[in-house]
Amino acid sequence: MSVLLVKGIHAGAGANSVAANLAAAYTVLGHKVLLIDLDRKNLTGPWFAHSTEHILGWTDAIKRGESWKSALMQDPVGTYFLPHGSVPLMSVEYADYLLAMLNEAKNKFEIVIILAPHDFHEIAVKKGLSLVLNIVNPTPSSITQLHRFLQHNTYQPATYFVLNQCRHDVALSRDMTMVLEETLGTRLISAHLYFDIAIQEAFAMLGNVMTAAKRSNAAVEFRQLATVLLSQVEKNQLRS
Repeated sequence: MSVLLVKGIHAGAGANSVAANLAAAYTVLGHKVLLIDLDRKNLTGPWFAHSTEHILGWTDAIKRGESWKSALMQDPVGTYFLPHGSVPLMSVEYADYLLAMLNEAKNKFEIVIILAPHDFHEIAVKKGLSLVLNIVNPTPSSITQLHRFLQHNTYQPATYFVLNQCRHDVALSRDMTMVLEETLGTRLISAHLYFDIAIQEAFAMLGNVMTAAKRSNAAVEFRQLATVLLSQVEKNQLRS
């Protein structure tokens, strides 16, 4: 089982949209996929044809003394996902429950994607991770946050970055892109995500680009990203 953790360099970088559409891409490519949402904003539902209104998640199930599996949902294409729910947990609890979920999921799923808030410290679960993907935007503020991130975080061998330009308010900036390429080098995943109105339209229709915009450029880009990331996981496994 491959476990990918996706989070933004800062809030609003687009980790939610990347994680959800990446999970859908892996499903379309024939893998059995689970997306675990650790973000209290509960924004995974609309990407998988479910409204966020009155949705109970895995934290609610645990509070009731039930298994996290009782909160498991599935979209029409077959992607499984766990909404966060309404119950906030302590930081140490997230790590403990996540490790337990991963242990149970390994017998059923080929790929698990963990959607984490930008301030989540993956060090607590690093032994269970195949790859950490940090989302960064080509903007001055994002690059400033990135430099702070790099100063305070020691690279793990399987930590990478992807350039996200899916948001409608983030235009391509050649200069900013060159700065990111120079700063991150081989840590920057070669598959970039460019702006495509199909992403906003899919979200508005309670779907992802794999279900609502199969022929869009965004769908092609997310499939490419999915393939590149699995290739990187295999390379890391061979090195270790």
